[in-house]
Amino acid sequence: MGTGTSMSQHVKAVHDILDEEGIKYMPGPMSTALEVDSLDDLFDVIEQSNHVLTDRGVQRVLTTINIDYRLDKEISMKSKLGICKNKLKC
Repeated sequence: MGTGTSMSQHVKAVHDILDEEGIKYMPGPMSTALEVDSLDDLFDVIEQSNHVLTDRGVQRVLTTINIDYRLDKEISMKSKLGICKNKLKC
């Protein structure tokens, strides 16, 4: 926020960090989903991203987090999309 109306160049900078860190991610129209091994990994990459954005002149960074932490079975972004496509006809 605070650098104009287009954010694509900033989103690309964050995606570059995710690539460098080897974090699985899936871009969406209004957000990027991440798949990490731990909350430490998540907050580390958020901190790195915030630093990159402020170094690029961004004056305000808004981060929204939803965490799906499931213990009864293993899930992934890919498995969740498969359920959506197969069962829900997304």
